[in-house]
Amino acid sequence: MNGPAVRLTLFCALIASALVPSGDASACGGEEIMPAIDHRVMGVAQAEQALRDGRVAAAAGSVIRMFPEIRRISHDRDPLLNRAFRVLAVATARADGALKVRAELPRELLETWGGASAEERKANVDWSIRALRRLNEQRKNEPALQTDLGEALARAPEHRGEALQLLAGLAEKDLLASPEAYAALARLRALSGDSAGHDAAVGRCETMAKDTALCRTSRAIDPRPQS
Repeated sequence: MNGPAVRLTLFCALIASALVPSGDASACGGEEIMPAIDHRVMGVAQAEQALRDGRVAAAAGSVIRMFPEIRRISHDRDPLLNRAFRVLAVATARADGALKVRAELPRELLETWGGASAEERKANVDWSIRALRRLNEQRKNEPALQTDLGEALARAPEHRGEALQLLAGLAEKDLLASPEAYAALARLRALSGDSAGHDAAVGRCETMAKDTALCRTSRAIDPRPQS
């Protein structure tokens, strides 16, 4: 290749590289090249941060906008989607099945996430439990996921026994991963009449929580399972 040809080739390469961000790399006859960017990667990371910050509605709304069919996906091994499942399932449990996402979502995506009725709230909590059970089956013996599952189970009266056993076992090994889980354990111990255990769980919650208000529990909780 002679000198002029080399210079022309280099010139075209420089022009193409300069124009790729704008979506036009065909100035010298080449095919258009567009970088493949999945904005959901950053979106899921932001939703995870929102959940850690206690912004439950923002976390849930973000996931539903990115994955509007997530309720109807029964199984997936994609790591990004599974992270989205976890965020939405934990957020749903913490909201007792009534996500305040009306301002976060267009009407066509709202569906029953708002939990307008007792049936919808129970269905939402049940969905969160199923999603977290599946994640635990895929990644066994992971304390963070077991913590999430125990917290969700504690929201369903018919699963309180399982929740207490799971959360208490993790707490005994100092493996409970969130203050919300310690708050759930405190409520469960109050229901079982374990005052000392309740106070201990509240104390651990308060040492972990940014906002200790979430650690406050009521001993006057209806102990009867839902019919």
